[in-house]
Amino acid sequence: MSDHPISTPRRRQIVTLVHARGYMSNEDLAQQLGVAVQTIRRDVNVLADQGHLARHHGGASPPSTVENIAYDERQILNPRAKDAIGRCAAALVPNRSSLFINIGTTTESFARALGEHRDLRIITNNLHVAATLSGRADFRTVIAGGTIRPQDGGIIGAGAIESLSAFRAEFGIIGISGIEEDGTLLDFDLDEIQCARTIIRHSRRVMLLADHTKFSRHPMGRVGDLSDIDDFITDRTPSADFQARMAAANVTLHIAKS
Repeated sequence: MSDHPISTPRRRQIVTLVHARGYMSNEDLAQQLGVAVQTIRRDVNVLADQGHLARHHGGASPPSTVENIAYDERQILNPRAKDAIGRCAAALVPNRSSLFINIGTTTESFARALGEHRDLRIITNNLHVAATLSGRADFRTVIAGGTIRPQDGGIIGAGAIESLSAFRAEFGIIGISGIEEDGTLLDFDLDEIQCARTIIRHSRRVMLLADHTKFSRHPMGRVGDLSDIDDFITDRTPSADFQARMAAANVTLHIAKS
């Protein structure tokens, strides 16, 4: 991510939109923001020079497939969709269940949606999830040991993997940074990927929470594929080809309504 601060609210909106969509034309950005295409073109040029975007003929895309969007930007991307996904996933988890919850803003929405649940046992490598749930007297929340990633409160490293490996839970609630059309599940950080794989191996039922923008993002790291999950909770119906791949992998699709 660039060290250059983004100077205006409009330019921050441009970066947020492009990161969410994977690519946007200058015309689409102009329509979304209600300004002239020439204004967008100038903004994109500045943002590309500062490293916030990759400039293309007629549009812009995120600058890298090796670095995630900053946590504070991810918090404001599609919040209604993430909250709806969180509520939909929470409705699938009965009281008195045990569950892993991994790193991510969508899994944090899921944690906030557990307010009406009772007697849960939670293992997490996400400090924000732990802070949300630890005040409940009838919840037992276990935080994985390891190295705290300061930018997003994720707990990673060998200690986190060892801590997660000490448990087996009924549900594994995971987020993801990108999904390929062939069903490959992707993320940016190798340490985070190893933690997610550990949760998948130690869960009886794995639930993937991801909004539709993850189909336009293509990190380099492979977490797994559709055969590793049981339920996919998202906010828009995927393509027919992707649904066919889900059916072949016995994955149940849940469309969250906001």
